[in-house]
Amino acid sequence: MQKLLLLSLSLLLLLGCREEYAGQFDDPGGNADAPIPVKVVALTTSTEPIPIEAGGVIGAKEETNLSFKIGGLIDRVYVEEGQQVRSGQLLATLKTTEIDAQVAQAQQAVDKSRRDLERIERLYADSAATLEMVQNLRTALEVAESDLEIAGFNQQFAKIYAPASGRVLKQFAEAGELAGPGSPIYRLISEGRNAYVLRVGVTDRDFVKIALGDAAEIRLDAYPSTVFSARVTELAAAADPYTGTFQLEITLEPEDYVIRNGFVGRVRIFPSREPAYVKLPMSALVEGNGQSVSVYYPDEDGLARAQKVRFRSLSDEAFIVPVEDLAGIERVITAGAAYLSEGDSLNIQP
Repeated sequence: MQKLLLLSLSLLLLLGCREEYAGQFDDPGGNADAPIPVKVVALTTSTEPIPIEAGGVIGAKEETNLSFKIGGLIDRVYVEEGQQVRSGQLLATLKTTEIDAQVAQAQQAVDKSRRDLERIERLYADSAATLEMVQNLRTALEVAESDLEIAGFNQQFAKIYAPASGRVLKQFAEAGELAGPGSPIYRLISEGRNAYVLRVGVTDRDFVKIALGDAAEIRLDAYPSTVFSARVTELAAAADPYTGTFQLEITLEPEDYVIRNGFVGRVRIFPSREPAYVKLPMSALVEGNGQSVSVYYPDEDGLARAQKVRFRSLSDEAFIVPVEDLAGIERVITAGAAYLSEGDSLNIQP
């Protein structure tokens, strides 16, 4: 929609502000068939990246919700929202009265199963017990050992440790509250180089040009005079069902600047998959309809010929056309194009 609006405005400007030059309106003999003076531009093919611009919000590259595996009363919380933490640091614990009892009960069951198995194995050696009895007690011991392993595992995860160094972005619960299994207690973000990304959405037309590793430049509202170097590090597998755009993650290099979640920024992406194109001055554009526009070019007999081309984008007071739409054409008429009709005789000015 924005491109169509810009195209319409450009057409109005062209009609209202046509370029004048020597000989443009001269027709000394009053001959309507006299050649029309025009200027032309030679076509040059380019694959130089055309920046794709988009806006978005800064977020942490890695955000982790930390929780207890089992439910229970929170005994202590050792850090609060906004604090820095180091990898392996203890962050919170549950009251472990219940789980400790379960571990003790499971250990006692293992000890009893082992004693029973040893006694039966001795009786079996004296032919006073059957093989089935031995096998049943071996199975019972294995079950008891598994129960002990489960209880020990749950006991271990009644504590929350920091999986990596970073900062507590959000704290969801306090000591004394009842936490359910898997309920978030903290949200932790990793900090360091390449720890923040700008998430933006682009159209499918732009998305197909972008590849992982493409260079980008980011400007943040918090640092308007600073340009941050960045790279495309993640491409969406599907379009957002609500916006219809494809999300990208652009990882920036913050250097020594303070970056926080929620910073607003704009990015210029330089796609490595830029198809070949021709950049034409706006004065060459005659009329447009949707994504199709018309230009004029001189044929071998010096007559004006119209050519419909696809309008891709605007760039520096010029418009971009796919190179295949101008195949076989070497020059396009610029000044004077607005006065031409198909087949007009041309007087090409220097």
